[in-house]
Amino acid sequence: MNSNSTWLASRAIAAVSADGRHFQITLRLGIPHEISPEEWACPVAVEGLQEQLHDIHGVDAWQALQLAQNLQAQLLGYFIEDGGELFWPEPREQLELAELFPRVPDPQGPNE
Repeated sequence: MNSNSTWLASRAIAAVSADGRHFQITLRLGIPHEISPEEWACPVAVEGLQEQLHDIHGVDAWQALQLAQNLQAQLLGYFIEDGGELFWPEPREQLELAELFPRVPDPQGPNE
């Protein structure tokens, strides 16, 4: 992550690891920036869980931002699969991953 990055958005959540350790995770997304006409990069962070992530690259700002959010969702998903739990900071209620990263339903319905 570039230390000169400006964060576009951030959210703090509470976490409990499988071994019972309580800590905070801060999700951050930076402002995508152009690397070349065909490549953009988006700063991303999952502080408290994974330190010093590299910028995520895409073909444009939209894709770089989406891929950065997908990385955050994957890392939190792995944490949950390993027995970790996520909570809203206040009130301290369990947090489902889909509350942070909602999926857009396919308007054509499921492919069968």
